[in-house]
Amino acid sequence: MYRVLIVDDEAIERKGLEMILKGNFPSIEIEEADSGRSAILKAEEFRPDIIFLDIKMPGIDGVEAAKEMKKMNRSVNIFMLTAFDKFEYARQLMKIGVQDYILKPYNREEIIEPFQKAIQEIEQEKAKRTEELTLKDNYRRALSIVQSRVITSMFMQASNKQNVIALDLEETFQKESFVMVVEWLKKNETLTQHEPSEFISYIQSGLNHYFPSYFLGEETMNKIPILIQVDEKNIGQKPKLKELATASGRELISKMRQAFPDFKFSIGIGRIYDEVEKFVQSYHEALYTLSSLKRPYQVHFYSQLLADQENQQENTYPYDLEKKLLDGVTSGHVDDVPTHFKKYLDSLVAYTKNTKEMEEKISEFLVLLSRQIMDSGISIAVNRHLLEGNSVFKLQEELLSIANHIHSMYYSQSRDIMVQAKEFIADHFDKAITLEEVAEAVNLSPQYFSKTFKERSGCSFIDYLTELRVEHAKELIRSMQKSVKEVCFHVGYKDPNYFSRVFKKYTGVTPSDFRQSVY
Repeated sequence: MYRVLIVDDEAIERKGLEMILKGNFPSIEIEEADSGRSAILKAEEFRPDIIFLDIKMPGIDGVEAAKEMKKMNRSVNIFMLTAFDKFEYARQLMKIGVQDYILKPYNREEIIEPFQKAIQEIEQEKAKRTEELTLKDNYRRALSIVQSRVITSMFMQASNKQNVIALDLEETFQKESFVMVVEWLKKNETLTQHEPSEFISYIQSGLNHYFPSYFLGEETMNKIPILIQVDEKNIGQKPKLKELATASGRELISKMRQAFPDFKFSIGIGRIYDEVEKFVQSYHEALYTLSSLKRPYQVHFYSQLLADQENQQENTYPYDLEKKLLDGVTSGHVDDVPTHFKKYLDSLVAYTKNTKEMEEKISEFLVLLSRQIMDSGISIAVNRHLLEGNSVFKLQEELLSIANHIHSMYYSQSRDIMVQAKEFIADHFDKAITLEEVAEAVNLSPQYFSKTFKERSGCSFIDYLTELRVEHAKELIRSMQKSVKEVCFHVGYKDPNYFSRVFKKYTGVTPSDFRQSVY
């Protein structure tokens, strides 16, 4: 079944086009939008295959809407509807990637013919994609042992560097193993940063004495994960392994502390597993253990951390941390995102029982993020399946990318949303202006505009508008050119008594008393 979006500010035009399409293609699913802005939001949610889009509409016109919708889905088929047969339009539309444009008024054949052609192209594209997927699937099958059960993308990268990828996965990795994560932090931000390679040499020399088989992961956010394999003679001897891991960790921290006195080091260790698929869980356990340490230069086990928490109340979902991360991303606060992300992820590891459950919660988070962005009126597509085949660090990169986009949109001098909003308020404060009108002027939803306005201005929209009106009223009263009643109407109020109460609330005196105090 094909999905079709009809966009026109005239309801009669939308219904007429729907009748033509439904009469000839009864199985298609049709949605409508009456403006460019609503079309962009609808396209994000509805994901149409074909769009019929009117060029001339108030606000965001068809050309701009087509650009945004093409960014979301490059393969969408767009037909522009216009009453103007101009070459300039055609040139613009071809640049965007629009299929064709249809002149109004059109007849039934002028709609049916290009629609059938678009369906044929979609089917051909689907067949092409199916063929590509089949080839990829065959390739994956040929390398299934290596590629389908790689520990994580992080360990996969490390294994490539150590030529482990050429070995049999079962033979190489299917052994009792646990993950140790080494973290380092600068004592002072002004200190010179060291290259990860300088730390790695110390890590390797420290581990060689205790564990003959281990694999280093990629350095990320001042952390290096290490997959440590249990030697055959120590399999099943958890107390001895804990003793070895503690000794190696302490020795490692001692040597690195001497070599790099300007840095603080800590080590977190996950539980032992004997299945490749569960090594990722050990990794997240090590990360969570690190986040729970109260002071540096410690070696701590996740199993011990669980024991310490046994008598504490049951973990609850970190709603407050989730909200902070959502707000940080959607407000464009780029510098806050990494900190909020780390705290949220650490708490999520503690809350969830396994990697699958954690991925489900992150998918739910991405759905929430997508809805918030959609509600704000911003045209950014959020990949809700981002974790499939990727590490959590890829998620952080995606969140930073979204935050950067929003930051550049809200805070750049050329497109500062608050500057535009305040200019609109200054031009219209003398009328019965509403928050919804200002929000529409800057292409944001009323809820999101209200939230953003308060964050950026330090006061609510109504307080800002009222203060602006009162200040203008004071200037008019000082000029002695208008009566109090005339001033009331001039600054956007219709009721002189209400104006007088508002004026007194902000100045402490009535308009009449203010005039007397001035003269």
